[in-house]
Amino acid sequence: MKLPLSWLKEFVTVEVELEELCQRLTVAGLEVESIDHIGPTFTEVYIAKILGVERHPNADRLNLCDVDAGPAGRFRVVCGAPNVYPGMTAALAKVGARLAGGAHGSGSGTLEDAAPLQAATIRGVHSEGMLCSELELGMSKDHQGILELPPGVTLGEPLANYLQIPDTVLDIAITPNRGDCLSILGLAREIAALFNLKLKIPRFRQAKVAPQAGDGWEPVAVEIRAPELCPRYAALPMSHVKIGPSPIWLRRRLELCGMRALNNVVDITNYVMLELGQPLHAFDAAKIADHGVVVRHAGDDREFVTLDGTSRALNQNDLMIADREKPLAIAGVMGGQNSEVSAETSTLILESAYFEPNTIARTARRLGLRSEASYRFERGIDRAGQVNAVLRTSELIGQLAGGRVVSTVLDVEPRPAAPRVIDFDPAAMAAILGVTIPPAEVKRRLRAVGATVENAGRGKLKVSAPSFRPDINETADLAEEVARLAGLSEIPAIPPVRTALVPPPDSARMLVRKVRETLNGCGLAEAKTIGFVAPADNEQFPGLAGTEPLRVTNPLSSELSEMRRSLLPGLLTALRFNLNREASAFHMFEIGKVFGMLNGVASEFERVAAVSYGDYAMGAIGRPSVQADFVSLKGILETSLATLAASRKLTFEPVPSSFAPYLHPGRAAVIKSEGEQLGVIGELHPHQMLRLDLTSPCVLFELDMALVRTFATAARQPVLAPPRFPAIRRDLALLLDRDLPAKRVTETIAALNIPMLESVELFDVYEGESLPAGKKSVAVACRYRRKDRTLTDDEVNRMHATLVEQASSRLGAELRQ
Repeated sequence: MKLPLSWLKEFVTVEVELEELCQRLTVAGLEVESIDHIGPTFTEVYIAKILGVERHPNADRLNLCDVDAGPAGRFRVVCGAPNVYPGMTAALAKVGARLAGGAHGSGSGTLEDAAPLQAATIRGVHSEGMLCSELELGMSKDHQGILELPPGVTLGEPLANYLQIPDTVLDIAITPNRGDCLSILGLAREIAALFNLKLKIPRFRQAKVAPQAGDGWEPVAVEIRAPELCPRYAALPMSHVKIGPSPIWLRRRLELCGMRALNNVVDITNYVMLELGQPLHAFDAAKIADHGVVVRHAGDDREFVTLDGTSRALNQNDLMIADREKPLAIAGVMGGQNSEVSAETSTLILESAYFEPNTIARTARRLGLRSEASYRFERGIDRAGQVNAVLRTSELIGQLAGGRVVSTVLDVEPRPAAPRVIDFDPAAMAAILGVTIPPAEVKRRLRAVGATVENAGRGKLKVSAPSFRPDINETADLAEEVARLAGLSEIPAIPPVRTALVPPPDSARMLVRKVRETLNGCGLAEAKTIGFVAPADNEQFPGLAGTEPLRVTNPLSSELSEMRRSLLPGLLTALRFNLNREASAFHMFEIGKVFGMLNGVASEFERVAAVSYGDYAMGAIGRPSVQADFVSLKGILETSLATLAASRKLTFEPVPSSFAPYLHPGRAAVIKSEGEQLGVIGELHPHQMLRLDLTSPCVLFELDMALVRTFATAARQPVLAPPRFPAIRRDLALLLDRDLPAKRVTETIAALNIPMLESVELFDVYEGESLPAGKKSVAVACRYRRKDRTLTDDEVNRMHATLVEQASSRLGAELRQ
């Protein structure tokens, strides 16, 4: 934000040295990045009035002008400008003046190199000076005519004094939370608070509206259809507006702040934005259907041509200003060509609104269209400054463009701002800052930044945050304001004494940590892959949630144009990457987010997935290594979930081919718990193995972490003492139908309620030519134990015989000899 000190003086009188001013602003969080000293580009130039204009006797395109420069004298000047006329107030360069501009000036651009102006005889007539254009004064490139000054200025006054030259412009870096400082008034308020100065707050009143004959004005209506994005909208109609150039003082202030002058109406809206911080827009009322202004979402509108002549692609959620028939502007960003102010404009509708910062930021970023207005809206403007800004604008348009106000301000506020009252405890502030500040000084500083302070009893205060400071919401914010106004030097360079509070344990985080630790302990390393994938990967690995793909608006490449629906594509890509670099095994897991469109809403879900390939355990001498397979990964999964003190048991059921097409149809399972589907586990489909050029089985699983949390906790499991007496094992081999799941055997035996039966473990499944057709052999180990003594063989044999008889009967099995 550029701050001309000449403009600052209208709001606050600062008598400190420039170096101290910059130092205090910087310490207070408003860093002064540069200081630009603006010097005059001319000397001996005065304000003068043209009393008379005569034709040059020897030239058709030249005039003889009788010029009155007040105390500086009267002169006859030869002038060739087409816009000269009697009664005009202009800039007169006397003989001896130096002009750094072009044309009749030296054109050098520097005052030191400019040659003094000499008296000249032009076509036989003596000229005692020169009437200057903006180009010759070094103010702009305009040389179509001489500079015209407004009436009422003091004749004979040096032009540099009138233009407040020399001047100093500070370039101040504004942090994103200080949108209130993106104006001259906001910076003046800050400086007044820092130096305890009186702020001259401007006051604006609604002009008296008297019906004018021939106005032909229709009432203006404002309708807000998106109050969540536009809680307040003020509009003011004006008539009899005359579009033309702005006066030199206004254009100069815009240029000092880095803005280009266009015409008086547009320049005034920009001027008020810089002055008060409220962006405004002027619509040509003749181009608005039925004089109705509608604030709405873009909806079905897909293209809109902005003021710069560019066609913009709209999103249905973009906030638009429209009439009854068409969009007029992208709210808070830029107006449209179909309602812009032109030379033929005579009636206006002035807009002054509050738009929610996030929606303006999203639209401006997506369109790549940043304007001075959007820059302020997305940082937060004064929630209560809309009416004052539109009144100030109408006042200037009345003075500089002849406009008349034809109605009172239409102030529509469907969502009034809630007051922000903070219960403030100075003792809490002292704990934050590490220093105690007297209560009277605390109140003074808070009032200096615009807050309302009231006593709340027992040394506490009730502080109402000002409407222009949306960043003040809690005690820490108030403490910061109190500290920075006097500078951080008053705070001792020691850590403040604070009571350390232990936060309550986060059960969700503890559960994730437990899963991570267990998977690491089972020999898997953790991976982190990016969230972007190719559309083909999302199609082949649809994930667990049944979502539609979420596309990226501006992808890094076509191979990264969608957000992942599953963690598996990233892990498989990492597998192929490692194998290409001569790795022989890969055992990795990832805990992360997946994304998708669920019922038309972009959503995210937490998952845990693992991929195991190659040698899982090294072989001993003379023995082969253990290969990763379905059983090894299932054991890892069961071990991981067992550490979570699960309250429900897991079951594994055959997976439908349509649900997980990337899994081997005969070597995959759905993981369930009491009917709820937690995830899938299995071997990678042969087609996927060919695609990845894999030579060994690749097994994987993916679980929904949100569902895991519903039946598991991260509580510590109790440590049980080892049994004192030994267990006795009896093996059992049964001939069963081939289609009967082996797990049914262990479940059936466990449900027999055999006394002293401690566990049943599956250790072999055999299918071969030695067995009858359609049969398989399932072998289990049954362990018996008593807690108070060692069992005898007779006791075990009797219990085991009962078990064999009942299991064979219930399973329809035969005992295999």
